[in-house]
Amino acid sequence: MWIAHMNSNGVFAAQFRSCVKGKEFNEVEAGRWRLEGDTETVNIQQVNGKPFTREDVYKILSHDNQKQVYRYLRDGFVFTSHRVDSKFEMPSCEAIS
Repeated sequence: MWIAHMNSNGVFAAQFRSCVKGKEFNEVEAGRWRLEGDTETVNIQQVNGKPFTREDVYKILSHDNQKQVYRYLRDGFVFTSHRVDSKFEMPSCEAIS
C-alpha cells in the first residue's frame, strides 16, 4: 500500500508499506513530479532520507478529483489511486494481515 502527497509545486513525498506475516516494511520516497499531457514523470531524489536517483514515467488513463488510473510504462502495470483526507494514515500490518 502507499500514500503519496503530490503538491502543486511539483514536490512529492510518498510512503510505501509492505506487510509480510504481520510485519511492516516501510519506505519513504521524495522528489519532484511533472505532468505533460497524459504523461506523468516522477523523479525520485531520496529514499529513506538518503540520496537516490530514478525516473518513473506513467501514462494517465483516467483522472478525476477522486481517482486516477495510470500505467507504469516500464512494465505496463496499471495502478488505481484514490484521494483520501489529508489526515489519513495507513493501517498497521496487524490490522490487515
